[in-house]
Amino acid sequence: METIIQDTIGQLRELALASRLKRLSDTFMRDVSAVYQQYHLDFDATWFPVFHLLSQRAPQSVTEIAEALGVTHPAVIYIVRQLGQHGLAASEKSSKDSRKRMVRLTKKGENLIPQLQPLWQAFIEVNQQLLSQQQHNLLFALEEMEAMLVTKTHFTRVMEHLKSKQQEQVEILDFEPRYRAFFKNLNLAWIEKYFQVEEPDLKTLEHPEEYILSKGGYIFFARYQGEIVGTCALLRQEEAVFELSKMTVSEQHQGKQIGKKLCIHAVEKARQAGAKQVYLETNSRLLPAIALYQKVGFRKVAMGHSPYQRADVKMVIDF
Repeated sequence: METIIQDTIGQLRELALASRLKRLSDTFMRDVSAVYQQYHLDFDATWFPVFHLLSQRAPQSVTEIAEALGVTHPAVIYIVRQLGQHGLAASEKSSKDSRKRMVRLTKKGENLIPQLQPLWQAFIEVNQQLLSQQQHNLLFALEEMEAMLVTKTHFTRVMEHLKSKQQEQVEILDFEPRYRAFFKNLNLAWIEKYFQVEEPDLKTLEHPEEYILSKGGYIFFARYQGEIVGTCALLRQEEAVFELSKMTVSEQHQGKQIGKKLCIHAVEKARQAGAKQVYLETNSRLLPAIALYQKVGFRKVAMGHSPYQRADVKMVIDF
């Protein structure tokens, strides 16, 4: 059964990277603890990082130990408790801060160090032999991996990758008469949810060809899994100035990077059309939308006159 489990984890390769590292760690921990037992030493391999740190620098608070080792507070507290139960470490209130407890080795713990050191040296030499026999040095690879995860966590990398994949599934389409109803209905849905539909809304939504396209503007649609789920428009206000307007994504499809892809596409289209500036008007209540615009590169400027009563925020992006 054990061979089957190991083969299964190995076959999963990148998918089981964490599980494989855990399995390797468990193997080392088991064998190191067995060596301690062979020499009749009441010491567990999992205690080593905290114990060794205290043997070099003491006393140390739990926070200092956690930061030095790059592990969690609960993990340090658990090991300190284990060391305390075996009489190897003790804690006392800090003389500088009574809320803080400082941990140090007991006399028993200090007396154990000379018995552990020959074994630690053996671990170093055997591990050096193992590493030297590898085509790719595991220690160097681990150092590289840890450094990469310090600059950007695994969680952040996975979330960014998933968002990128979601964007790849989104198609941006130009206006076609058959999409006209989506332009109107998607926009009415969000406007009516938060505000009142105004006269300028009705003009552009009822007659997009007349008020947007015929004046040199553009209308785009986002298709996701075969369904039109988002839209936005570029209104040409001056020769080199466009307004980004009527951008929305259906409520059930928000959070999939669709709005961001629409916005980036529209801004790039304006740039290609010779725009020197793209601006938009929105409302301060729409915080997610404002955050999206800022990520794309828009910045807030002073609000001037607007045909929309709901507009109280103006943002621009210059080329």
